Amino acid sequence: MTTPPNVDVIDTVLGLDRFADLKTLREQREKLKQLTETSYQAALRPAEPRNFSYSLRTALAARMAALWKSQELVVHYHALLEGQEGGSALRAITAPGSAVAAGDPRLAAILAHVDLVTLSPKDATRANIEKLTAAGLDDRDIVTLAGLIAYVNYQVLVVAGLKMLRDN
Repeated sequence: MTTPPNVDVIDTVLGLDRFADLKTLREQREKLKQLTETSYQAALRPAEPRNFSYSLRTALAARMAALWKSQELVVHYHALLEGQEGGSALRAITAPGSAVAAGDPRLAAILAHVDLVTLSPKDATRANIEKLTAAGLDDRDIVTLAGLIAYVNYQVLVVAGLKMLRDN
């Protein structure tokens, strides 16, 4: 499953079509919506995925959403993952605390970094980046991972804020 172009993921996961006042509020910031969706595509579906396959990006996004307990986004990313090549093999890493990466030092380093930056970003240090390098990630991989982490954590916060407005 891929997200069709011009479909706003945040509006969709929150069902904002049923909430005209919130939809109108979001449309007042059309440029921000557009940039958010452009960032979504860049983080999850870039033209050249390099060393982070689309399914790995999606699985990591689902994991971050799960860490935040953002059920709407977890469901979205799980559905997206099901339709991607190799997606079912990566489903296990979407569950925080899973020991699935025990035999894969590269994946273990990536998951540890994702969890750290998602849950305790102020605790991330240069030593954490050096662990990624030691696990075989190059500078571009680290920037790619940082961008994905930044985007998904931003997306989770936007969804949480809109959900609070929707449910009040």
